[in-house]
Amino acid sequence: MPYGQAKEILDYARNFHRQAGEFYQQLADKAQGARVKLLLDYIIRHEKHLEKALAEFEEGASSKALSTWYQYSKEQRTFAPLDAILISPAMTTEDIMKIGTTIDNCLIASYKGVADTATTPEVREIFENLLQMEEQEKHVKARIALGINDM
Repeated sequence: MPYGQAKEILDYARNFHRQAGEFYQQLADKAQGARVKLLLDYIIRHEKHLEKALAEFEEGASSKALSTWYQYSKEQRTFAPLDAILISPAMTTEDIMKIGTTIDNCLIASYKGVADTATTPEVREIFENLLQMEEQEKHVKARIALGINDM
């Protein structure tokens, strides 16, 4: 099993949100439907917000907790590659939400895996907070998508 510092997983997650934002921008550039474009615009802003929130979260966390070493398995770091998702100009809001749910679930599983195996209460708390934040954001995104779909 590999070893790493808590800071590394935060950096990885922040980079993941940046890449997800870029991915959604590619979808937006090819999308044709007004509702799909509206949803993608929201999700792009959302990913930028989460990237910034992780940076701020990292700044606020203690350096001791961030430098704590932990052992993790590959299953705990399950950020799915975005390259495997096929982009189509004819995507619907439902298609976008399926992609978004897949991405959210990767982050949730990763945070849960790290929290479950954290060696210190402080590191566990960091990743439990991130897990809660990601689960809340997943629900907000779903409500926004339903509202856009009902327009």
